[in-house]
Amino acid sequence: MLSDAPVNWHGDLLQFRRYVDPLVSVITNPRTQTPFTIGVYGAWGSGKSTLLKMVDERLLDRHGDAFVRVHFNPWVHRREPQMLLPLLNALHTELSEDPGHRFADTAKRLGTIMLNLAADEMLKKVNLGSVSVEKIGKLAQQYAEMRGQVDSQTGRLRALLQKEADRLAEKGRKIIFFVDDLDRCEPDQIIDVLESIKLFLDIRHVFVLIALAKDVVDRGVSLKYQPFGFAATDRLGDEYLDKMIQLPLHLYPLGPAEVGRFILDSHPGELARTHVETLEKIVSANPRKIKRVLNLLRVTEAVIDGTPGLAGLQKSLVIRLVVLRVQSPELFADVVRTPGLLVALELAYRGKLSPNSPEFDARFKSQAERMRSLAKAHYDSHDFLAPLFADSAFEAAGDELPVYLTMIGG
Repeated sequence: MLSDAPVNWHGDLLQFRRYVDPLVSVITNPRTQTPFTIGVYGAWGSGKSTLLKMVDERLLDRHGDAFVRVHFNPWVHRREPQMLLPLLNALHTELSEDPGHRFADTAKRLGTIMLNLAADEMLKKVNLGSVSVEKIGKLAQQYAEMRGQVDSQTGRLRALLQKEADRLAEKGRKIIFFVDDLDRCEPDQIIDVLESIKLFLDIRHVFVLIALAKDVVDRGVSLKYQPFGFAATDRLGDEYLDKMIQLPLHLYPLGPAEVGRFILDSHPGELARTHVETLEKIVSANPRKIKRVLNLLRVTEAVIDGTPGLAGLQKSLVIRLVVLRVQSPELFADVVRTPGLLVALELAYRGKLSPNSPEFDARFKSQAERMRSLAKAHYDSHDFLAPLFADSAFEAAGDELPVYLTMIGG
């Protein structure tokens, strides 16, 4: 079974090391000006977390004394009212846990700032109904004083952080933030994190390496600024990110050969290994999707091997149905309810039978109207469907199709 957790150097099946050394070179080169933000762009499941982990490992291994490495996952803190506090807390934790206690003074000063910000959040949430009338006046005065203190410190926060970054630089350390899983957050939280980074971490001696699914961020930016009258064609996401990211790195898409190599290097079962050429054509070029397909194939293969009555199933159809199950759950659900849809799509993709033809009605009889509607809805809904049905044998399987579907989870 293949985990979806980020892998290390030993599990680098996608050759991400080709990105790592160039990125580390940029980060460690003394001529690289700071502040400097690197955006790693890729779709969900494309390996962004793995790349961040490998860069982190390389920095620790070869430049461990040159950086304070801070890891921040905003999705973990998605219940927080705003992201600045957990972002600062990630830095504070890293400084406080230094084995040599070399940054104790910086951690203490940062802790004071965080305490005031946290106190402000707590006071805003006080339930006045539980406070006696005579104490409300004192509470209001206390909040006003704290509010003034917090506003003052928030206004000076960038300057205060710059001083601490300068102090660390004098000791030979720069700060690098690794920000992951941002694109799993709600749109307002995505903007909150990006604006906190831009407002408070855009300072000398600080690097930020941030993983982004750009289409998700684009939607977040559009939703944020839609009330201001911007059109959908105004490329707000591009302009927004251009202002804060100096190096946009787009992960290369996988080609069929790389998908095949990934499958074989994953030590798949016999079912996947003997049909790797088919999988190359129909599996999405996305590491997460490939892993899910291979895991389901492993279990399905074990079920077939342990059930004598399934020994005669065509393995090529099993392969296709597993991929369909993982990559198009909505089509698979319709196929489970109407197995003949597999035949209709197979004939349509091969140009043998159009859903609009009279022959279609004769072929599917009482189911023709429903079959026509489903076939039209799903035809060309995914790029992988054309190669999946190009040389399939669903029509030949006939009445056995429900057996295949039930075994795979129909």
